Amino acid sequence: MQEAINGFRVLSESQLYHRFLQVEDRRVAYPDGREIDFDVVGHPKNDYHFVVIFAYHSTSRTVTMLREFAQAALPHRAIVLGLPCGGYDRHKHDSARHAAQCELSEEAQLRGGTWHRLLPDDHPGVLEAKWCRNRFTPFLCIDPERDWNPGECDAEEYLKTQQVDIDELRRMLVGGEMLLPSLQTCVSALAWLEEQGALKQ
Repeated sequence: MQEAINGFRVLSESQLYHRFLQVEDRRVAYPDGREIDFDVVGHPKNDYHFVVIFAYHSTSRTVTMLREFAQAALPHRAIVLGLPCGGYDRHKHDSARHAAQCELSEEAQLRGGTWHRLLPDDHPGVLEAKWCRNRFTPFLCIDPERDWNPGECDAEEYLKTQQVDIDELRRMLVGGEMLLPSLQTCVSALAWLEEQGALKQ
């Protein structure tokens, strides 16, 4: 049994379903004595962790965005906006940053650059949703170069890259089409760049 956090304690967990995602039955004890059952979703294969990459090109003052098929977006739309992202796999990656470098190569055909983790080193990652165990670490990569030998995308991925300037990116942030982990990463990266004076013309 886990230790209580702010008076909440996980009493039990069991697997209900597993394919690409895993659904778990989690019983939680509340501070007031209630015991509540929840469905919690996540990717155990990736240690419930993924990475998101904001690739900034300082000379052109542009960002590499993706337009990507999102299976859950149907029937309202098929293509959504996002940044390169993907799961951390301990069997393939040395670290979260290594996972980010691999994803940037696979999805945006970019490599190298100067890297900054946009969370403190001891931060476990931003929770994807209140009912999801997955957490993500946002990264900023400044001035990557073309990768002429990129990694392969996953079989189910359908995406295209797009270069957008900062003004267009800000419009995208409030347009309602961007996936939330990408939106959070954009906000964090823009804040970092502004703090460093990198967005001044």
